[in-house]
Amino acid sequence: MINSTVAYVFSEWWLTFVFTFLFFTVLYFGGILLMNSLLSILKKKNAVQSIVDYKKPGQEKVEVKNSMVSILIFALQAIPLQLLYENGYFQFGQNGILNCLWEIPLLFLWNEVYFYSSHWLLHQPPFFMKVHYMHHASREPTLYSVYSFHWFEAFLLGAVIFLPVLVYPFHILSVLSLPTMSILLNFLGHWNHEGETTKSPDYLGRFTFRHTMHHKWSKGNFGFMLPYLDMIFKTAIPKNKME
Repeated sequence: MINSTVAYVFSEWWLTFVFTFLFFTVLYFGGILLMNSLLSILKKKNAVQSIVDYKKPGQEKVEVKNSMVSILIFALQAIPLQLLYENGYFQFGQNGILNCLWEIPLLFLWNEVYFYSSHWLLHQPPFFMKVHYMHHASREPTLYSVYSFHWFEAFLLGAVIFLPVLVYPFHILSVLSLPTMSILLNFLGHWNHEGETTKSPDYLGRFTFRHTMHHKWSKGNFGFMLPYLDMIFKTAIPKNKME
């Protein structure tokens, strides 16, 4: 059934476009609903507190508008992907679902490297002033800001899947796991809440705090979830600023 569904979705460019648009729309709004519900429960139990409080009036409406543009860009990027598939430049793996057990972690690590590199680039002039500033308009990150990008940033981040599928036939479920785990971790990175902890900011589990500080200072902490690339390349925000 999986193979026949993939064959149908990739049979026409417009089907791939529509599927991708709906897929990311459901991930975005469904994820916001789920995460808001979870956050509400945790706040009632006083299990988490907000980290920063800089929200602007009408901020979330702007974030939703920007995010829908980003989703449109992701869907448009699926068209050349469909053409590459149709012309035999890549295929999805047929070796069984167990391959996902190592393919998904591999794609997670690739996403970390790609995101760090792209994020660092977006903070260099003139990219920050002309492109990345739109994401940093949300000085207080919210769940709605996960896709609040300039169209070029959406294009750059959406291109993460092209190299992997061109060099290796990943299972379709592994490929779909990349945007799924990406937006889930993005939600956690942008939901601006954390429980009481004495752990260091570079502790693996404090990626929400690290990314919130990135929005606060608009510099450093370029990693996605893991702190290690920032530690290796000395781009972590100094601990005395992360308060």
